[in-house]
Amino acid sequence: MRQRCLATMSLAALAASVPLTARAQYDCAGVSESKNVSLSSVLVASGLSEPVFVTSPPADTVRLFVVERGGLIKIHKRGDPTGTLTTFLDISAKVDSETDAEMGLLGLAFDPSYATTRFFWINYTESVAGQVYTVVARYTAIAGDPDHADGASAVQVLRFAQPETNHKGGMLDFGADGFLYVYTGDGGGGGDAHGVCGNAQNRTVLLGKILRLDVRGVDAGSTLPDCAPPGATYRVPLSNPFRDGPGIGLCDEIWAYGLRNPWRSSRDALTGDFYVADVGEACWEEVNWVPGASTGGENYGWRQMEGSQCFNPNQIFTCNPTGATCAGSPSCNDPSITRPVVNFSHSGTGACAVTGGYAYRGCRMSNYQGRYFYGDYCAGFVKSFVISGGVATIPTDVTTQVDPGGVLPFAFSSFGVDAQGELFVVSLNGVVRKIVPPFGDLEVSDFGAAAAFRLSKTGDWTWEDLFLATEVPVSFYRVYRGSVNGAYTCVFKATLPKWPLGGDPVVPAPGQLFAYVITAVNAFGTETSRGTTGTFNASTCP
Repeated sequence: MRQRCLATMSLAALAASVPLTARAQYDCAGVSESKNVSLSSVLVASGLSEPVFVTSPPADTVRLFVVERGGLIKIHKRGDPTGTLTTFLDISAKVDSETDAEMGLLGLAFDPSYATTRFFWINYTESVAGQVYTVVARYTAIAGDPDHADGASAVQVLRFAQPETNHKGGMLDFGADGFLYVYTGDGGGGGDAHGVCGNAQNRTVLLGKILRLDVRGVDAGSTLPDCAPPGATYRVPLSNPFRDGPGIGLCDEIWAYGLRNPWRSSRDALTGDFYVADVGEACWEEVNWVPGASTGGENYGWRQMEGSQCFNPNQIFTCNPTGATCAGSPSCNDPSITRPVVNFSHSGTGACAVTGGYAYRGCRMSNYQGRYFYGDYCAGFVKSFVISGGVATIPTDVTTQVDPGGVLPFAFSSFGVDAQGELFVVSLNGVVRKIVPPFGDLEVSDFGAAAAFRLSKTGDWTWEDLFLATEVPVSFYRVYRGSVNGAYTCVFKATLPKWPLGGDPVVPAPGQLFAYVITAVNAFGTETSRGTTGTFNASTCP
């Protein structure tokens, strides 16, 4: 922590005057910034069954919601042991997660006004008499019991048939416009062999698309559903790019098209930029980007292209074939196709399916602002880049930092962010890890967490509970006393973030000041940053 100088007589809580850094897209109160230039991770949840996504309701800084493919949503509360989980919703009786590994409960999005409405939306697959369906439904949390949802509160928003068992997409999220975005796969099988040119290029079907729906009644000009079967409860926003009226021509619900299996897409919390990761066929994986000012209508290229390469459905396992033509669809490399900013090959890499992530806009790691993270399900790597001028720049591989124990390979199912923008990685092996600064780069009650540092001679001295704030385990704290930029000596050691009964019994001599620095120590003996210069003697309270 930064040095805290105490006046001779008052021992006032000077820390309260330290301003918070402006990080407007999230509520960062109580979160201290770190200037780390490398990363690590910490286990936050374990004992899960095939987790595929994590998220939090807006402004809920306590709870992390974990989606399990089999049909359960569980809650992990910050500060709880990793195996302590509460079941929020169980719809396993409705969900078909057995027919194919790409089926199940796949998506979750909370109402932007969740604290008031208690509404949330899920995306899952079900099977009826052998027919597979994708279902988007709204549920409601129980009033007065926020850790449990009402299983009988389901309102079906959208349900449509699937021709195959794989490529279901499944992501849901809300834009700043208040509309729900639904990401769908091309219907499955190999090579999108559906119809004349495949589902993804066919704008009269909902498959292989990003759909934009008004499920909250925010658009007075919205119209009735177009391509959904009877019973759909959403409306179509007036500004959707292909809107031509219900029952006429193209599906009004479509925002963008040309996707094979968009597995985890996101938007930059600051700029609104879209990042769409699309799983490839046998050769190439891709990450797409479009600016937040986009009005939709993008064609991401499948099945005319796989990544930045041509694709021929008659040569599925031939990488970089001569592109096939298809009447009514643009040819390979047509300028109307939105090209990926990153694509990577399966050959020699162990990669098989991209896992899309997020552009980091969290509260803690200022040096990573705007950096996008992504991975691969099979290769288990975690990589990142920064968009500059529409181009992916400064590519960085952070796998050994984020996953030093190697738990992600062959099971890297998702990224997620919490209500403070902090980033998580999820493994089908049953664990969720949080990306954090290395322990030595953390500080206790640094700028941004000033309200968590209090000095008073009439009560306990308290400081930031670093474990509660970061979920990084702490063994104990050290309190150093000294002079500004001078010599500091450890004068108190505590396992709890406080010095009870008025704190330091020693007061400075008249006309003198004390400065205090508090650090945390982990089980390996590593100490957090002291945040100031000077010499430190820890031997008096090791």
